[in-house]
Amino acid sequence: MHMQLEGLSTHYIDLPGKKTPVLFLHGWGAGIELYQPIFALLQERGYRVAAFDMPGAGGTQEPPAPLTLTDYVSFTLAFCKELKLETVILMAHSHGGRIALRMLSDPACPVKAEKAVLIDAAGVRLPASPSAKLRQTGYKLLKGLGTGKLTAPLFGDLYQELRDKRASADYKAASPVMRATMNNVLVDLRSNMPAVKAPVLLIYGENDTATPVEHGRIMESLIPGAGLAVIRGAGHFSYADNWPQFSAVLKAFL
Repeated sequence: MHMQLEGLSTHYIDLPGKKTPVLFLHGWGAGIELYQPIFALLQERGYRVAAFDMPGAGGTQEPPAPLTLTDYVSFTLAFCKELKLETVILMAHSHGGRIALRMLSDPACPVKAEKAVLIDAAGVRLPASPSAKLRQTGYKLLKGLGTGKLTAPLFGDLYQELRDKRASADYKAASPVMRATMNNVLVDLRSNMPAVKAPVLLIYGENDTATPVEHGRIMESLIPGAGLAVIRGAGHFSYADNWPQFSAVLKAFL
């Protein structure tokens, strides 16, 4: 199904159920089609499931200009208003976790969460190590040489090669608008976490390198009453890598 949200043709689902609606926020560029096993489990247990493809992902139009995290929250609230979602179970994966944390920590948010499940969630940015800072300084120097009018013929190829190696697969695949958006949303939300009031289950893959378990432990320490489940042998898509453990943990929380 499609609807117009803030000027964008937006692909979404609204699966029927008698229990509290589950609002699902997907990860960066993933699209809701990747989460069908979770949706099926929720429907089996009687929950209504509402989810949408975020701007520039799946079947939703790309925005005309880069978005901020505040824009993503606004877009999510517009979706909830259209579907008359006022009280939900908030479930989010990866980048969706940033949006969820902003909503959960805002006492004025018009959508109230009975509970929340954050899966391999983003939202923690730790200070760079001394070695990482040194590498960043070297990269900035090379960038200046590789893009300078006089030095580009000598250093341009080397800079291009290093830039391609440093960029993530998501960044390489993104359009200029979505690359700028990605830079905008890489924010640290640790200061928001103590304000979260809803019960929160944190689920992280044991071998996740995009949002490591360490981030989950930080969230567990900062979000009042939060609990952390580590999925054995799993990476960033923990539900896909170890569905038996993931589904058991989710069922127990719900």
